[in-house]
Parts: sequence; structure tokens; C-alpha cells
Amino acid sequence: MNEGFRLVTPRLLLRRWTAADREPFAELNADPEVMRHFPAPLDRAGSDALAERCDGVFEQNPFGLSAVERREDGRFLGFTGLHHMRWYPDDVEIGWRLSRSAWGQGFATEAASMWVGYARDVLRLRRLISIIHPDNVASFAVARKLGMTEGWRGDSEERPHVVMTLPL
Repeated sequence: MNEGFRLVTPRLLLRRWTAADREPFAELNADPEVMRHFPAPLDRAGSDALAERCDGVFEQNPFGLSAVERREDGRFLGFTGLHHMRWYPDDVEIGWRLSRSAWGQGFATEAASMWVGYARDVLRLRRLISIIHPDNVASFAVARKLGMTEGWRGDSEERPHVVMTLPL
């Protein structure tokens, strides 16, 4: 299912994962600054398992958490996409995680905007949510650029969060 999945933006290719993505993804997940708002950086085994889960979402759904590749040079930048978050299984979450070298260039907003359009126009979803750590200023900025507003605050056993919502 969805083996050839691809979304294209002016600067990015959103696609299924490849073996070549594993090394740069492990570097991204080992970066303490990238992982500051998560419980801990990931080791290689944890990062590889996450890559499998991200891509595996496509096997059960008409969407997933896609690899983000810069079209200009084919460089892997991270991931973005849609999935069901276990804390809120009735909703579809839009999420993103990019390498620090990709920050501040609008890549997260560009990729996530493509997913918002896909969720609205192809999947015909009613709304999207995004779960963000209360201190993650950059992710709040992306969510607001997407048109999201604060829905509610949650305190899961794993970490406090704010749920941003976007009616489609």
C-alpha cells in the first residue's frame, strides 16, 4: 500500500523512507537540541525503530509520516506527516521533526502545509491536531502559520503538552 507515495513542494519531496535515511535520521535523533522537548535523545536502535514506525503508518492508512528530502540536492532533512497519536486515537495528528541544519528556513511549514492540503482535499478529514511541548516555541510558530489554534492542554504520563487544532 502507498509504496510510491510522494508529495512535492517547491523545495521538498515528501516520500516513503529508504535505507539511506537511517544514518542522517539517527544523527538528528541523537542531537540533544533537536530532542530537547522529548523525553531523551535516541540511540541508533531507537532511531531505526522510530523510522520503521513512521514509514509503517503508510501500511495501515492512506497517509503516514514521510521522509523530507530537499529537492535541490536530495538531502534528508527529517520527517513530517500524519498519524494517529496514542493519546488521542480518534484524531489525526500532523507532526514534524527536522535536523537542526534545516531550522529557520521554512521547511517545516512548507512540508506541513502540503500535508494540511492533502488531509483536507484528498482525505477529507474534519480536523488535524498537533501535540506540542509547552516550551517548544518553534513548533508553536509552525502550527500558527498553518492556522492552528490552542485547543487544550494535556498532561500525559509521558510529558505535558498543548494540543493545537485546525478545523478543515
